[in-house]
Amino acid sequence: MKNCNLCKYSKVCNDLPGVCILLPYLAITVVVVSLGYLFVTQELM
Repeated sequence: MKNCNLCKYSKVCNDLPGVCILLPYLAITVVVVSLGYLFVTQELM
């Protein structure tokens, strides 16, 4: 998988082809977890 067109980090994707597929899901997970954490901390404070 020399040319990774799914993401902009072609150097990283060439080393780890799975990153290309997992990167969008990882970004969504980080956003959801951070928003959930902020919501919970604001509600408990």
